[in-house]
Amino acid sequence: MKDGNMKRKLLAGAAAFVIVAAVVLGGIKLYRIHQMNQSGILLAFDDYSEDSWRANFELFSEYGAKVTFFVNLSEPTEFCYDAEKEGHEIGFHTVEHVNLKEATEEAVYQQAIAPIEVFRKEGIELTTFAYPYGAQTEQLDEMLLEHYNVVRGAYHLELHGKHELRKGFVDSMSLDNANFDSQEAYEQKIMEVLNELKGGKGRVASFYSHVIGDGEWCISTDRLEFLLRKAKEMGLQFYTFQELQYW
Repeated sequence: MKDGNMKRKLLAGAAAFVIVAAVVLGGIKLYRIHQMNQSGILLAFDDYSEDSWRANFELFSEYGAKVTFFVNLSEPTEFCYDAEKEGHEIGFHTVEHVNLKEATEEAVYQQAIAPIEVFRKEGIELTTFAYPYGAQTEQLDEMLLEHYNVVRGAYHLELHGKHELRKGFVDSMSLDNANFDSQEAYEQKIMEVLNELKGGKGRVASFYSHVIGDGEWCISTDRLEFLLRKAKEMGLQFYTFQELQYW
């Protein structure tokens, strides 16, 4: 009799475990589908503006935004490590902001490829490259994509599916103050893009700027916060390029 009760208890426990496991796995699957369908934004900052970038770590954190910093450096700085600790990505932008369309093959190697190993030895993996001046060619893409997962252009907006961000060329739209006649024009363009993202599934828009400030080739803090706030209100996710390469 005791053996029968014990068997029934074991069977009941096993059944309960199976049910719980199914619920958990089902929840994970549903969450994964939600993640795959969630559209979002790739936000990047080019060149090297440590003071303005670091000063906005708290703002990024407030809105849950992870960004990519495309740096002009010969080796990692303390900023690079601090940015990664905040969840951001360090991408590369050549050592000296060189127009690669005008560079020799050896200069391309020294400016854009050789630093990968330098950074790797110092604990930072470079997997994304942004062309200075947006100076890109198919030949350069072919050369650089042997060493990077993704290379990024400039000046153009194109919505991409998440799967497209694993490997290849990605275009990007500048948010620099110089590109908008007014705050109204900026907000209108941002809302146009965000609404298009919101209306689709698993799509991503790539934006970039340089310094966070009031100059022409900067994005003002007010404009940056407008983008962060509206994206959060609309349930859009901020991704790093590297994050989507391993999606």
